[in-house]
Amino acid sequence: GPSSSSSSSSLSSSERHFHTATQSRNFAAYSCESLNDLTTVHGPLSRDLQCAFARTCNDGDGIFAPIVYCHPTLSTRTLLILLSPPLLLFLTVLFRILGSTAEEFFSPGLEMFSLKMGLPERFAGVTLLALGNGATDVASTVNAILDDRKRGYLMALGELTGAAMVASTLIVGSVVYVADDGA
Repeated sequence: GPSSSSSSSSLSSSERHFHTATQSRNFAAYSCESLNDLTTVHGPLSRDLQCAFARTCNDGDGIFAPIVYCHPTLSTRTLLILLSPPLLLFLTVLFRILGSTAEEFFSPGLEMFSLKMGLPERFAGVTLLALGNGATDVASTVNAILDDRKRGYLMALGELTGAAMVASTLIVGSVVYVADDGA
């Protein structure tokens, strides 16, 4: 009747869009980052709507682990607490593999290359190591842009800024922490 049309016309376009998304259980038009923001704007979402949002946000790609929002009995906080130790262990193993791979393959190649070119070790470490370190960033940036011309620049920009943030925070911080004061 007339009351339903007057109530729908009083809603803003964003509220109508959100209402349509909740009815269809399709949140593909929303960024996955806005899951928590939407709960403050539109009130708490039911567990079912959170699950639908987690599975369909970002053009249907969803989040990495939608089980966090879709588990029938455990809360989101409990699942995050349970998943954190195995994920941290996995991250530690990945860093160990990366370190051993660099030690076994990258460092000997860098040493041989610098000896063939007649470069001092310090110069080789400063230049060739930096080139080898940055080559993967350049390759992944070009690959991201070429693979997805519409949204690839977002991946490229995120990769470059993320690499810069890691270098400027973790690496510089570690060097400062380990460095001798009287050097």
